[in-house]
Amino acid sequence: MLLSTNTLLKKLSSQTLFAALLGLPLLSSAQTISSFTPSTGPAGTSVLITGTSLTGTKSVMLNGQSLKITANALGSVTVTIPVAASTGKLVLTTASGVAVSGTQFGVTRSTSGVTFPQQTTKGSSFNTIKVTAASNSAVTGTYGAVFYSTPTIADLTNTGRTDLLIGNANGNVEYWKQTNVNGTVFSKVSNLQLGTGGDIRVANFAKPTVADIDGNGLLDMLVGTGDDRHIARFEQTAAGAITFTAKGNIQVPSGTTTADLLTGAQFPRPAVTDLDGDGRLDLLIGDYSGLLKRYEATAVNSTTFVADAGNIQADGANIKADGTAANGTAKPLIFDMDGNGLLDMVMGSQLGAITRYEQSARYATTFTSKGNLTTNGTTAINMGTTGNNEGGFAAPIITDIDNDGKLDMLIGDQNGTVYLYTQAQQTALTASPLPVTLTSFTAQNASAGTLLSWATATETNSASFEVQRSLDGASFATVGTLAGAGSSVTPRSYQYLDATAPAGTSYYRLRQVDLDGTVAYSAVAVLARPATGSAASAKALAFPVPFTDALSVALPGTDVPQAATVALLTLDGRTVYSRRLALSATPQALAELPTLAPGLYLLRTTTAAGTTTQRISRN
Repeated sequence: MLLSTNTLLKKLSSQTLFAALLGLPLLSSAQTISSFTPSTGPAGTSVLITGTSLTGTKSVMLNGQSLKITANALGSVTVTIPVAASTGKLVLTTASGVAVSGTQFGVTRSTSGVTFPQQTTKGSSFNTIKVTAASNSAVTGTYGAVFYSTPTIADLTNTGRTDLLIGNANGNVEYWKQTNVNGTVFSKVSNLQLGTGGDIRVANFAKPTVADIDGNGLLDMLVGTGDDRHIARFEQTAAGAITFTAKGNIQVPSGTTTADLLTGAQFPRPAVTDLDGDGRLDLLIGDYSGLLKRYEATAVNSTTFVADAGNIQADGANIKADGTAANGTAKPLIFDMDGNGLLDMVMGSQLGAITRYEQSARYATTFTSKGNLTTNGTTAINMGTTGNNEGGFAAPIITDIDNDGKLDMLIGDQNGTVYLYTQAQQTALTASPLPVTLTSFTAQNASAGTLLSWATATETNSASFEVQRSLDGASFATVGTLAGAGSSVTPRSYQYLDATAPAGTSYYRLRQVDLDGTVAYSAVAVLARPATGSAASAKALAFPVPFTDALSVALPGTDVPQAATVALLTLDGRTVYSRRLALSATPQALAELPTLAPGLYLLRTTTAAGTTTQRISRN
């Protein structure tokens, strides 16, 4: 599948579009992720990210999971992979913009087991973790003293400890603290609190999950609100805090404004991930219907989500908890359980079963059914439904609480208990390599059309590249196809001229097709093409941006070469390169370009028509 060095939004904001039409630099263009090492590793791995303008990085996320930043400089950031992480692209946020890695970081596991022997039995709670009657004293009427524990995990205090957060029937979220790092003993501290005082409280049946959805370095807790059918958002009052600020409900676009996201049925439970690898988080929501719905963020780090058409599917049919039962109360979580690079969706149901689904392909939004999780390969995990307040309504969460390399699955149920299951040891798997590693993809104006250029570092079973164009950033059509290299371990470069490119703003992407028929998409490149003879056609453009060793300059819309002076300057005005040459619409490589330090530069081009300046970056 295809990877790229930057991921732009499929639909630009009005400010970004305005800047693109005027040829101005985008606010987020300064931030780039050029590479990271290592490319795979288990939880606890220290990863060095290199790029441009990374000073002041606020957050680095992997599928919505915050990575601890241990070092930060102008061109690099060092982070640590947390135990809850799954394979995905890195999303880095600074005060002035965002950058999305072109390739995935592959989270490997010391075990690939999908069987979980039970560590606690019915009637005994996991280290006395149980929602108590006292904590549910406000529950009255139909629900009586039924507790419905829904656990999730986080490291709220950023100390390396696993915090266990348990939503319950009366709408509170309990805070259980790990007694020691890597320990298996937890003690209840209190209900989670608002910074202004008082318990966090939703209507009823609180079902929480934790992620940093807006990329500001503060954890967000998203809570399903039971009968109210919303997803409430709470954000840490400060980094490391155990108090939160209420941020209202998750929103969806509605006309020219936004409105609260209203789920299809009662008792919604959210899960956060990035299924399609575009840097925009996906919100998967299960509810009392037993079905799963997908919502995708309108932009990287947005707190507004758009509903995908239809329900999440596996094997061509809607996923539904408890099969054909009228209701199923689907409770999903997303986690790459076996470390093979494909995300697993584990779903608890009303009848107490735990079902596993695996992504049908890398970046796919569909799944393949893998059956029920078992304790030994044959005996299905089932929380049971015996008695009015016994079992059922299974609510799973997966992590490695004791850091022994084997995953732990904690399952809440109707009676308020949290049960412990631990992964059986099996042969380790590693994230599978990607067929194509794309190192650049650019769109450039030329007199005869739009010149698309891209380069690959390696290719495995690569059949073809389709160049696709869109006028709105959403609907794409193929305008040309080039053959891939099959298999190659040496860098390769490609170019395609879109001779029918219209004036105005166009969006381009690559559709890469593998020999086995699987496909993947590049990031989107945005280009404003001037009308013939317009004043904008006299502006010089350089590519690729960012560049490494070679840099070319063109004067779009100019058929006759024009005398020009091209200079590269540092941001403080120091000239590091200058040449006189004749520029035209045909790109011309700058000769004898010196070896420059990575960072930002200004390209100043002077012709008889005047002087233009373009900000560029060197990897």
